Amino acid sequence: MTTATGEEKQAGYYNQIYGRGYDTERYYPIYEQLAKMIMKYDAPRVLELGCGIGDLAKMLIEKGVEYRGFDFSEEAVRQSQKRVPTGNFCVGNVYDAEFYKPQDYTCCLAVEVLEHVEDLEVIRNIPAGVRLVASVPNYDDPAHLRVYTDPKKDIIERFHPLLHVTEVISAAGELQPDGFQPQIHLFHAIRLKD
Repeated sequence: MTTATGEEKQAGYYNQIYGRGYDTERYYPIYEQLAKMIMKYDAPRVLELGCGIGDLAKMLIEKGVEYRGFDFSEEAVRQSQKRVPTGNFCVGNVYDAEFYKPQDYTCCLAVEVLEHVEDLEVIRNIPAGVRLVASVPNYDDPAHLRVYTDPKKDIIERFHPLLHVTEVISAAGELQPDGFQPQIHLFHAIRLKD
């Protein structure tokens, strides 16, 4: 894992991105894989940290998953509510432990979130015993704080002793003209006691 060149962005940055019409179609294969990871569990109840514009929420709710999600971007939450009127969405911050209450969920989702924030601080808000299904990339971005170049090693080392990582899957993106192969690493873990 390497330190990225980006910096943590505030909600206004994402409000602008989502307000311009952010296209999430390229993430759909990843969402499908994440949904499969979640559906392995009996009657999963999900809390999504950084729900974005609700695409993954829609997919999970259509599969019958009990779902609740929050994002600090008001624009993202507005679009989520429009996309999934039956969804349970609110504006909230991943650093605020109040948004993790009540603990009515068995699984937290953090999809394309952890690389943007002080991830260890965020993970400490997840109650012990709760599953985490998350993703992290192998490429830099103006909003990324970390780049995960060796997925299994980087993920296990980064999150130990807060998480017991049980599965890491890498999903390749489109090959870039310069020959770079972007990847998003999906992982499943269980939050350990502090």
